[in-house]
Amino acid sequence: MDREFEQYRFARIKGRNVTRARLQTQFKDEINDLEELEKAIALELAMETPCAPWRKSEIEQIGCREGMRLAIHEFFRELRRQIPGTDRNRSAG
Repeated sequence: MDREFEQYRFARIKGRNVTRARLQTQFKDEINDLEELEKAIALELAMETPCAPWRKSEIEQIGCREGMRLAIHEFFRELRRQIPGTDRNRSAG
């Protein structure tokens, strides 16, 4: 396997796992407010610190950011369905 692709892939997996764990910890209890979830997601996306700072190369940083965005998207879609009164047909972004 190409070394750069391998670095990217591992960084993407780590970025996804770290971000998902952070969001799951923050919302370990049930969430009842879509606005609260949206604010938490906005904060995650605005973070200056990479989700895996030990990933130093540019390709690793790209993979980490993409993994972070993937985790945020998945988490939002899952939790949005659980919030009472949300429009289930609304696009997830």
